[in-house]
Amino acid sequence: AGVELGGNKIRKLEFLLADALANDCDSVITIGGEQSNHCRATAAASVMLGMEPHLILRTKKASYDPAKNELGTVGNLLFDRMVGSQVYTCTPGEYGRIGSDALVARLANHLQSLGRNPYSIPVGGSNGLGSWGYVNGVDELVRQWESAFGQDAPSLDHIVLACGSGGTAAGITLGIAMAYSKRARNS
Repeated sequence: AGVELGGNKIRKLEFLLADALANDCDSVITIGGEQSNHCRATAAASVMLGMEPHLILRTKKASYDPAKNELGTVGNLLFDRMVGSQVYTCTPGEYGRIGSDALVARLANHLQSLGRNPYSIPVGGSNGLGSWGYVNGVDELVRQWESAFGQDAPSLDHIVLACGSGGTAAGITLGIAMAYSKRARNS
């Protein structure tokens, strides 16, 4: 995947955006930090699939005037703007008091009132459906491992990964459990 899709971020989005398309959604909402890789990848992939991205970005500013470009045009914000994302902000306090799911739901309700059909994606794309992207990733990893070492390949004892919202860890854990239970049944 290109830089705009965020490398491994697309694994979750493959499942989530397929669900959005299956439900005839015309827009996608997600939430994250001001320079969120997940939000950038979601915005780019959404546009590629013909859906309008709506991003709620957690920032230290209480409010901003989009006309004054107060958030800037660096890093992921530049990509978000280049693909035409509608950007909304919340403070860390609002994020803590209201919660990410409720903020996304509020925006979804607003867009529905305007006749839109939005698809809501949680922080990091981390939900049961999104985690399947990493179950598939583990399947790829195990196949590569066995290709390199043969059928008697040693088991993977350690997998090191970064963890933010937990969806990647959940998918990898489930994928490893499934791969090794299958391997045990086949021996």
